[in-house]
Amino acid sequence: YQEAHDLIKKAWACHEPFAWNGRYTKLRYVNPWPKPIQNPPPIHVPGGGSVETYDFCLDNTYSYSYLSFSGYIRAKALLQGYWDRLTERNEPDESPYRAGFAQTICVAETDAEAEKLYKDHVSYFFNRCLHVAPGFADAPGYRTIKTIKSGALSQFTPDLGEAAHMPWKQLVDEGYIIAGSPATVREKMEELIKGLRVGNIFCLIHIGDMPMEKTKYSTKLFAEEVMPHLRNMWPEYEDDNRFWISPLEQRATPGAVSKRNEIKGA
Repeated sequence: YQEAHDLIKKAWACHEPFAWNGRYTKLRYVNPWPKPIQNPPPIHVPGGGSVETYDFCLDNTYSYSYLSFSGYIRAKALLQGYWDRLTERNEPDESPYRAGFAQTICVAETDAEAEKLYKDHVSYFFNRCLHVAPGFADAPGYRTIKTIKSGALSQFTPDLGEAAHMPWKQLVDEGYIIAGSPATVREKMEELIKGLRVGNIFCLIHIGDMPMEKTKYSTKLFAEEVMPHLRNMWPEYEDDNRFWISPLEQRATPGAVSKRNEIKGA
């Protein structure tokens, strides 16, 4: 893992082709393209409760991100474990942007409309899209003895099979999904951000077999009526841009569709 990490970092940074003679990977000619424009690029490492991943992110100043379908309420123990580990190591930097979380979000004009529009798609997801055999979900060797002793398996591993049988209200109440009117979603998102102490949110707005029009509707409401209220919730860390994208000031713009079609037909 460490060797692969070092290879990727070097490939991103080098401006010329190079050879890699590692213990596990031997490459005569490494010349990746395209490469990140931003230097250094913001790195977010997904984790599932491994103590070693906590340390890996802290050692390298990467953002630790918990990617889960079990929701923000159940994520509390895992993210608290990360912050506790940071305190144990006497890390001077407690910026919430060192952590991130992925949350399923469904927005409509009212709470009732959200249930009407999205209930079937949420049910489809939890019933049809999460069938992973236990042997593959947590195979021997996936977690170290150190992590198992820490209690990570019992604390952080939810039974997503239970969610398949939950009614809409229970999924909302237990935080598997944040759904409802813009006001309801804003309130729950504020609970998530402050409760988990995270500065990076990965918004899972499409879920299951949700069609494009519903996804666009939910996304538009979130962008216009929810997201503006969530900005600057950590004013004391507003200058921490280490884990955020910095686009080029001069970006290429695509040509008109008609022009591309003319070229294609020429």
